[in-house]
Amino acid sequence: MKHIIFDCDGTLVDTSGHKAQLFPGIKELLVDLAAKYHLYVWTARGRDSTLRILKDLDIAKYFEGFSTPDDCVPKPHIQGLIQLVGGASKKSICVIGDSGNDILGAKNFSVLALGAVWNGSGGKDVLKDYGADFIVSHPSECSRIIELNLKGEDDV
Repeated sequence: MKHIIFDCDGTLVDTSGHKAQLFPGIKELLVDLAAKYHLYVWTARGRDSTLRILKDLDIAKYFEGFSTPDDCVPKPHIQGLIQLVGGASKKSICVIGDSGNDILGAKNFSVLALGAVWNGSGGKDVLKDYGADFIVSHPSECSRIIELNLKGEDDV
C-alpha cells in the first residue's frame, strides 16, 4: 500500500481569509487518492483546531491519522512521520506540503516530497532549495506523479 501525507494550512486548506476553505481541486484529489492509498495529515497546527477545520470542510473522513505538535516534536522533526507511517517502506511514502519544513521533514525521512505552490505564495524556489522532488502548481498534478514515483509494499 502507498501512503500520502498532507500538510494542512497552505496545502489542503486556505486559512488566509476570514473563513478556512479548501483550495480548488483538493476535494477531487482526496476522493481520487483515498480510493487507492492511505492518507494522513502532518501539520504544525494544533490537533483540536486541525480536526475542527477538516471536519467543518467535510474532509477529515479521508484521513486515517493526524500528527500535530500536540502529539509529538513539531516539523521538520520526523517524529510525526514515524508515528503515522513508521513501519512502511520509504519508497511507498509521499509528503505533500507548501513549506520548507514540510519538504525538509520529508527529505530527512528519505521519502518523496511534492512542493505545493497552488496557494499563491510563490515559494517554488524555496521548496526546490529544501529538496522537493517535484513542484506542483495544482492538486490535479499530484495523482500522476504519485502513481509514477511511489512503489507499494507489494511492488518493492
